[in-house]
Amino acid sequence: MLTYDLEKRGKHPIYEYLYLCIRNDILKGTIKAGEKLPSKREMARTLDVALITVENAYAQLAIEGYVTAKEKSGYFVSAGMGESGLPAEDEEIASQSSAQKNEKTRKEWLVDFSSGELRRDAFPFSTWAKLARRVMNDREEAFLTKPESKGVPELREAIAAYLRKAKGISVDENQIIVGPGTEYLHHILLQLLGRSRIVAVEDPGYKKVGQIYEGNGLKCLHVPVDQGGMIVKRLWDSNATLVHVAPAHQFPTGCVMPIGRRQELLAWAKAQSAYVIEDDYDSEFRFDGRPIPTLASLGGERVIYMNTFTKTLAPSIRIAYMVLPRDLTDRYEKKLFYYSAALSAFEQYTLAAFIKEGYYERHVSRMRNYYRQQRDKILTALAQSPMAPRCTVEEHAAGLHFILKVKGLGNDEKWLRRLEEHAIRLSPVASYSYERAEKYQHAFVIYYSDLDEGKLTLALRLMAECLN
Repeated sequence: MLTYDLEKRGKHPIYEYLYLCIRNDILKGTIKAGEKLPSKREMARTLDVALITVENAYAQLAIEGYVTAKEKSGYFVSAGMGESGLPAEDEEIASQSSAQKNEKTRKEWLVDFSSGELRRDAFPFSTWAKLARRVMNDREEAFLTKPESKGVPELREAIAAYLRKAKGISVDENQIIVGPGTEYLHHILLQLLGRSRIVAVEDPGYKKVGQIYEGNGLKCLHVPVDQGGMIVKRLWDSNATLVHVAPAHQFPTGCVMPIGRRQELLAWAKAQSAYVIEDDYDSEFRFDGRPIPTLASLGGERVIYMNTFTKTLAPSIRIAYMVLPRDLTDRYEKKLFYYSAALSAFEQYTLAAFIKEGYYERHVSRMRNYYRQQRDKILTALAQSPMAPRCTVEEHAAGLHFILKVKGLGNDEKWLRRLEEHAIRLSPVASYSYERAEKYQHAFVIYYSDLDEGKLTLALRLMAECLN
């Protein structure tokens, strides 16, 4: 029978110390491959601990692959382990210092609600590979010529056609600039607009955007957000001449800017000769109702539209684009004509074919259905969990995250630290606020794009326990 001295656990929670003890015995070979662990109830009685403590320790061992759960039989040490208890190719891990092992353990989250990563099997590899091979065969000559700085014409034409059909944006391909991510496009844009401007950003909002502006010498005005997005009336008394907004799905609150406020924002921009940067980062994933009309489709002469393929395809597809108003397009031609292309032509031609031949729309439709199902599963799991009486869910009709508000939570940081001890991570909405963090206490961003259902039930139970 396994037994451990829990008095030696130091600062470790009991479940974590038990997990470490069993894991170390497996690594040393004290517990052999294929050997059955004591039942959870038997272990709990022997150590005089709560059943949930043993359940959590066994669950963590199973998650990391040290043991395998067999229905109605219990937990068994995983097969294929060497003498040290590790697969042969991982023997060197056993000789790492305990500090390194502990660091590794801390980084292996049970559930990471703060990660916006996409499904690992979401990318259409076979289709992409087929198109890439064809491009390689058909475009040999093009690879020997210098691509245009705006992006290859075929890709800009494909994006323009997609925007006209899917977003209602009347655009010419010459207005489109393609680049390796939105950060690059922001740097191009600020060279066109100058760095003496005051730019209004959303509060709370995606702070990296503000860092890009401030890093380029611009002054940021932090404009509060309410249930309708940025409060536009705050702009009239400001000296801002540039605004960055995400009207279709504001981050992190998830709210949608209503048509009346959109029209007010466009009227302000026209009256002040200002520009509005429309960040349309995840509008393809709208689950309820019709797609939200873009600002660019309502009044494009003062709107700079930005989007990326990172959310819909993969983070490694570092292709983003912006649509310039015609006056800025002319300015780009005169002022920045000397820029060299910043993207591989090969990848651009492949993406162009992917869009033109309808694969992109079908992929987005398929992923939209998947993420809708994923959202529904986590909402159902929440409703059936011990967290249900203590929380409410807001803004879950679009995007890949929603807001979880927890009732009766005294100290957010204390709860988050307890969750981290159980390998659960999530981000508070307050961390995205510049000046109004206190307004967003007890609210958390929950990403669900790549959640493991098997771990979710345990995570929600632990979250409830940590509230008590």
